[in-house]
Amino acid sequence: MKKHKILIIDDDVDICMLLKRFFERNNYDVKVAFKGAEGIEFLKNQKADIVLTDFRLPDKDGFQMIEAIKNVNPNIPVIVITGYSDVNQAVKVIRLGAYEYVTKPIYPEEILLLVQDALSKPKTDLVENEELNEGEGKEEKSETKLRESNENERFFLPTSSSAKNTQRLINLVAPTNMTVVILGESGTGKEVVARMIHEGSARKDKAFVPVDCGALPQELASSELFGHVKGAFTGATSDKKGSFEIANGGTLFLDEIGNLSYENQVKLLRVLQERVIRKVGSERDTPVDVRIVVATNEDLKIAMQKGTFREDIYYRINEFKIELKPLRESKEDLSGFVQFFLNNANNELDKFVEGLEEEVWEIFNEYSWPGNLRELKNAIKLSVLMAENKLISKSNLPIDILNLQSLSGNKNAHSDVNIDKKKSLNLKDVTAEAETAAILKVLSIANNNKTKAADILGVDRKTLYNKLNLYGLLEE
Repeated sequence: MKKHKILIIDDDVDICMLLKRFFERNNYDVKVAFKGAEGIEFLKNQKADIVLTDFRLPDKDGFQMIEAIKNVNPNIPVIVITGYSDVNQAVKVIRLGAYEYVTKPIYPEEILLLVQDALSKPKTDLVENEELNEGEGKEEKSETKLRESNENERFFLPTSSSAKNTQRLINLVAPTNMTVVILGESGTGKEVVARMIHEGSARKDKAFVPVDCGALPQELASSELFGHVKGAFTGATSDKKGSFEIANGGTLFLDEIGNLSYENQVKLLRVLQERVIRKVGSERDTPVDVRIVVATNEDLKIAMQKGTFREDIYYRINEFKIELKPLRESKEDLSGFVQFFLNNANNELDKFVEGLEEEVWEIFNEYSWPGNLRELKNAIKLSVLMAENKLISKSNLPIDILNLQSLSGNKNAHSDVNIDKKKSLNLKDVTAEAETAAILKVLSIANNNKTKAADILGVDRKTLYNKLNLYGLLEE
């Protein structure tokens, strides 16, 4: 399946990298430009399906960017990002042809929904886009063929008894319209299972829309889930579809459902009962036909007892349950997943790594994999990139795994003997190391739930995400 290509134009490196990582994790091909002219030059020579551009760039403003982009390709959707909420500016941007106007701070899930909505609209410029660069076209056809040849292998379940039971449950529930609850720690593959359920249903040709409820800001959650009408609130310059409407006819996957506010839980209950939504600012109900799959890494029964999760919603969604084991409890599946991720990494990076050295297998079997399959996938991908031979060696492994192994190997040594004399005593470095350690510890305690982690750390979600990005920990 061919990936959509996104061009991000922003002089803020942190925002570019944040969005780039997020969209690549959601199966998009992302290109980045830090100046307006650089972005325009890219569009003249290469293909892109959608553009995200900052309003204030070093060499051009948003109005100039929209005109220049539309001169290159009149039909490409453009989403403008700005740090200044100005109604007149927003109106002019939309009139010039922008698809949407978003104010900072940005929330990746919000941008993702806008991108999905924009790309779902009929395109009249497909031929024009394909002819922009014939040289690149041949390469893309080869890449597309490679991806399509592996389309049937994008879902993998090993042969252990627990994995076979998971597959049996998926096969059993997929053809139905039952609401499914998927339980498991962060990184155990809950979204993959949700996609398998969707692919095995009669809705497979319709949209599969994932929503991270933990990343939805409270003030925007209703709009993101149910949509809004023009004028519903400041900045609502046009009607907007919510996730339920985008997923109409298909499947809506609500991850970290326990993080929904009480108000939005009430609205969700109404959708579950009556199968209608009401957009923010509207007085009219809109019927929706959506299959709902939810996931959580917390015990919803405990949340019910605490009063943070409604009992009536729990019994509405708990029609069918699938529980996923953490990787540390299913080491018999490790070799199968390693080979699966190795093949994918070879295809993506155009490498030909054949396997792992025996020493690496020993490290992998001893390691606890707190990030589960997500961590294993990232470790294999980085190791394949670093590998210079046919087998992955210890020196190719991520530093985090080596550090933890080193700590484990020296756990009986005296702390005063193991002080690293080369360790920086620069206050900035010491602070960064302390913050990184605290964040990792709290994320482990909170099962990677960012909302809970931010609460424990005594900061807001935006600050936590900024720290995760700063220290290279922003891996979903």
